[in-house]
Amino acid sequence: MSQLPRNQQGPQGQVPSPQPRQDPPGPGDPQQAPPSSGRPGAVLAAAALGGAVALVVLGVAVHTLVAGLAGASGGGEVAVVLLALIVGSVGVMHALGVHRLLHPRFPNTAMMAMAGWITVTVTGFGVFRSIRGRGDGPDLTTMLVWVGLAVVVITLMLLITRPSVTRWVRAVHARSRQLGHAPGKR
Repeated sequence: MSQLPRNQQGPQGQVPSPQPRQDPPGPGDPQQAPPSSGRPGAVLAAAALGGAVALVVLGVAVHTLVAGLAGASGGGEVAVVLLALIVGSVGVMHALGVHRLLHPRFPNTAMMAMAGWITVTVTGFGVFRSIRGRGDGPDLTTMLVWVGLAVVVITLMLLITRPSVTRWVRAVHARSRQLGHAPGKR
């Protein structure tokens, strides 16, 4: 629409007010961003739980490494380091799962689900070992810690499979593709 200079009048004798110039939205504009503010509460709760699990599991890996190396001798150091690496990698998987869940253009729950299944398997083994004990009966404290971790991870996995989360992931993916983004591009 062309604008008339201020001193000219329009068809009905009125002076038109100047209209602000509207440029097309650019890549950094909020109009271009996918609807990240519309994240369901389940996504935020899953991210918080996933972050907490990642910190706990990474803490267990560090504790395993420090305590194991302090008491290991005669080649046991290699086993302690391997165990700490395995436990630490599960913690890293949880952290990556949170990162991928909160991705602004292409959120994904697959890494979080994989880390959850691995953690549930490990906690099941831990509960079994705690019930069986080490010769002096069941270790109830350790068993409760394993059960608590399993409950948190199962809750996390239930949250990421909620219909509201899957709909949100699909909507963000569709919006990102509409804006010309591809999952593999940076």
